[in-house]
Amino acid sequence: MTTEPSLPVLRALQSLQTTGSVSQTAVALGVTQSAVSRSISKYEKAIGLQLLRRGVRPLTLTEEGLLVAAHAAEIDRSIRTLSERLETLKQGKEGAVRIGSFGPSASSQILPALLAKFARRYPGISVSILEGSDDRTRKDLVNGNVDIAVLGDRIDEFDAIPIATDQLVALVLEGSPLSLKPAIAPLDLEDAPFVMTLAGSEPVIEKWFEAAAITPNVKHRIQQTHSILALVRAGMGNAIVTSLSLPEDLRGIVVKPLLLMPTRKIYFVKKPVSVSSKAVSVFWDFLSRTILTS
Repeated sequence: MTTEPSLPVLRALQSLQTTGSVSQTAVALGVTQSAVSRSISKYEKAIGLQLLRRGVRPLTLTEEGLLVAAHAAEIDRSIRTLSERLETLKQGKEGAVRIGSFGPSASSQILPALLAKFARRYPGISVSILEGSDDRTRKDLVNGNVDIAVLGDRIDEFDAIPIATDQLVALVLEGSPLSLKPAIAPLDLEDAPFVMTLAGSEPVIEKWFEAAAITPNVKHRIQQTHSILALVRAGMGNAIVTSLSLPEDLRGIVVKPLLLMPTRKIYFVKKPVSVSSKAVSVFWDFLSRTILTS
């Protein structure tokens, strides 16, 4: 029996790491729940290791499962990058632009209006978005996996266009003692369960706690903002997220400013001088005209 994982297994483990749900994973992959469970069980049997902790809800990955998921993310990223580059060659003069986005702040709040305007002007140029953490997106830009990146900090000697200002805010349960405070300090979050975002802001959050010599009681690590909101709403912990990532529906949750947490600028960033294609040059010129002159 082969011990090489199939792409469906790798993608299922990636999804389960994020959702903790077989049903959500099945919907995301377009297969049945039993197909997801069978494929993972078959691979576990082949390698002789357990990849899922099945006795808890939401499902979590074992240490071995996290290792496979980490490699799965790199494999999936490489496959998608290859597909996009082949599509660029196929399109010829029309071209394609690959944008790295550090998370929901950019993907849901900043990019949609700009991309819609660009599509109206340049319908022949396709734009794809590759989401990842701030650090992952930065590495993708440096390594050439994306043409342009949306980052929370600019890179020295790289071209940059400022596009927005964002700030981190605390999410606390409505009616809780913390909801009555005008602002939240690290000490306020020390003992209660904490939900850590994996959308790219965790290094900044960790530094905020470290500056006050506080270690948060991290009980959950979640990437999707809607999942973080659900946990806070259920009383499973407090959280810190970027204000731009928040949806309109915040029922049951109170958003509070953080003491001594600086705001940060968000930038479009690309490598200086040379660009990977004419399409990237067109897109960068569009950004310069649209943002810097608005």
